[in-house]
Amino acid sequence: MKGAQSGSEGDYFMRRVSPSCLTVASILVLFAGAAAAQVPGEIQGVDFSNAQTLAWDSDGSAEFYNVYRGDLGVLGNGAPRCHGHPVDGTSFATPDPEPGTGYFYIVTGEAAAGEGTPGLESSGQSRATLGSCTNVVRHHVLNRLGFGWNEWTRDRVETLGLQGYVAEQLTPTLISESDNDELNDRLFDVFGAPPDPIEPPDDIIEQLQQQFIRGVYARRQLEQQVATFWANHFNTDWQKISELYIGAFPQCDDMGLPVQCDPNYPARGYYEASKNQHGEIEGFRQLAFKGNFREMLDLSSKSPAMIIYLDTIVSGFAIPNENYPRELLELHALGVDGGYTDDDIINLSKIYTGWRLCKKAPDDLDDPVAPCISEYWDDSVPGGIVATFLEGQHDCTAKTLFAATPQQIIIPDTCANPIDGVSDTKIALDAIAGHPSTKRFISKKLLQRFVTDDPTEAMIDVLVAEWNDAGNTHGVGDMGAVLEAALGMPEFLDPDGIGDKIKTPMEHFISSARAVRADIDGVTALISQTDHAGNEVYVVQAQHIPHYNPVPTGWAEDGGSWINTAGTLVRQNFGLHLAAEPEPGFNNDVIGLLLDNGVSTLPGNADAVIDFFNDALFGGALTPAERQLAIDYLSTDDNGTIAPYNNDRIRETVGILLGFPQFQEQ
Repeated sequence: MKGAQSGSEGDYFMRRVSPSCLTVASILVLFAGAAAAQVPGEIQGVDFSNAQTLAWDSDGSAEFYNVYRGDLGVLGNGAPRCHGHPVDGTSFATPDPEPGTGYFYIVTGEAAAGEGTPGLESSGQSRATLGSCTNVVRHHVLNRLGFGWNEWTRDRVETLGLQGYVAEQLTPTLISESDNDELNDRLFDVFGAPPDPIEPPDDIIEQLQQQFIRGVYARRQLEQQVATFWANHFNTDWQKISELYIGAFPQCDDMGLPVQCDPNYPARGYYEASKNQHGEIEGFRQLAFKGNFREMLDLSSKSPAMIIYLDTIVSGFAIPNENYPRELLELHALGVDGGYTDDDIINLSKIYTGWRLCKKAPDDLDDPVAPCISEYWDDSVPGGIVATFLEGQHDCTAKTLFAATPQQIIIPDTCANPIDGVSDTKIALDAIAGHPSTKRFISKKLLQRFVTDDPTEAMIDVLVAEWNDAGNTHGVGDMGAVLEAALGMPEFLDPDGIGDKIKTPMEHFISSARAVRADIDGVTALISQTDHAGNEVYVVQAQHIPHYNPVPTGWAEDGGSWINTAGTLVRQNFGLHLAAEPEPGFNNDVIGLLLDNGVSTLPGNADAVIDFFNDALFGGALTPAERQLAIDYLSTDDNGTIAPYNNDRIRETVGILLGFPQFQEQ
C-alpha cells in the first residue's frame, strides 16, 4: 500500500512492510530546487516503481547516484548509511524490510565536482548521513585490500578512482617502492651506524619487523596482505625450525669444536630458520600475482621450513610420517570435508618418504637429485640449504590417491629405478591441485578473507570458473586472476557489507599506526606490545605473532575469533598508548598530520580536527552523537570543564577514537 503526504521536508511515500504489521518504510524525497553549477541538483521523483525497486528522475549533471538507507526503528530515525554506490541508472533494487521493521531512503547525485545535497531537516539544517558513500566505500576498500588509510592511499584513490586503485594494487609491479623512503630506510638502513638491514632478516625479530614495517609503510598494500594470507595458509613455526638448525650449528667448546659449531651461537641457527621462512613468504608474494596454485603447493611442500615443521625430514620407507600429508589435504588444499580418506593420507605419506635437506651448489638449488655439499657449515663454499631426494629412504611401491573416484590417480612402482621416485610428489600435487574440492576450498577461503565471511555457493562458482580458465596468463589456477575475480564481484563493493569483518590484532595495530602517521621501527615497543603478556598496554590475544604459530592451522583469519570484552579493552588501551604516550621507536605525528593537511590545531577548531580523523579512521561514518562526543572530549578538561585544548589533548582524543568499535571493523 502506498500513500503520499506533504511536509516541510519534502514529499513522503509510504509502503507497508508486512500485511500483519503497521510499521512502514518511508522514502524521503528531499530534493527540490535548482542545481548548483557542476554539482548535481536535488533528486526529484523518488518513489518505488514496484515492491522492491526504488526509482527517481534523472539529473543531467549526475555521473552516478548514491542511495542511503536508514532504520525507522532507531530513535529519531538516526542517520542513514550508504546502501547503494555507485548507481549508474535511475533505479536501485532493495529488499523488503523484515516484518516489524522499516527503512527510509535518501538519494543523491554525484559528479566530479561533488555530491548533491541530501536535503534539509525541518530545522533547516542539512540532513546528516553516516559519511558520504564515496568516502565510506573508499575507506572499506583501503581496509580490505590493505591495512587501512594513510595519506598516500587516500591521494592515490583520488588520482586513479576507486576501480583504478584496485586495478593498480592487483598489479604490484606498477607501484614503485624505489622512492618510498619511509619503507626503504627501515628495511635497509634501520637508522643504524653502520646500517643494519633487515632485508633479508637475520632472525625472527627482523622477520617480524619486516611484516609490520611493510604493512605500515608499503604502497603495495594488497601485495603485503596477500603475502601474509598465503604465509598463514601454509603456516610454519619458526621456533620448531630454529631448534633443528641450532642442533645443526651447535655451541662451540673451548677448542672451537665441533667443526660445524657456531661461534656466535645461536645466531646461525636463528638466521637459517628465518632465511627459510623468508624464502617462503617472498615466494608466495610473487606467485600470488604471477603464478598458479599448483606452483604454490610445490613451493610449500619443498620448502625447508615445511619439510622441518611437519616432519617430512624424518619420513622414511620404514616409518612414513603422516603429519604433512594430512595437513596438505585438510588445510592446504581439499579442506576437511574435501572427500579424501585415511587411505589417501597413508598413500600420500609414502609418496613423501625420502625427502631431506642438504646444502647444494648455486646451480643445483632446484635439482632434488643433485649431489649435496657435505661441509654444509663452510661459508667459503657457495650454496644453500634446500630439499633433496634420497631414493634409499623412499617407498618405491605403487600408490593410489582418491581411489574409486573420478579423480583417482595411480603413482607407478619405481622399484626397478628408485631415483624415479622423485616424480611421485609431482604426480600427487598435480592431482591435488586439480581436485574440484581444492578449487572450491581455496576459492571460498579467498572470498572469506577479502569479500565476506559467508560467501554463497554462487560466488564460489564464479571463482572456480576463473580458476579453470586455461587462457589466463598463468594457466589453470592463476591466483592473480582468481583474486581479481573476487575483487571484481559486486559483493566486494557492496556498501551493506562494510564493517561485516573484524580486524585481526595485527591488522588493528598496523591500521592504527598508518592512521596517525606513526614512526615505528617495528621492534622496540612493538615486539613488547605483541609478545609480553605482562605488559597490559597491547596484549595480543594468544600472541598473534606471524611465523610463530605452533598449530598447523595458522592464525584465525576472521576477526571474530579475536574479539571479546578483554580484547576490546586491550585495543582501546593500545590506541591511547600509540597516540597519546609516544616513545622512541613507537611514535606518532598526529599534530604534523593535521597541520600538513591544512587543519589548525589551535583551540577553537575542534570540529575540523575531529572531522579530519572521522574521515581518516571511519570514512566519515561516525554518528552525529559519536562525533559530538569526540568534540566535547577534545574541548574539555578531565573534570569535564570547557577548556582550551593543547596538542597533548588532541593526541589523547585521537587515541580514544582508535578504540571506537567501528575502528575494529573493516
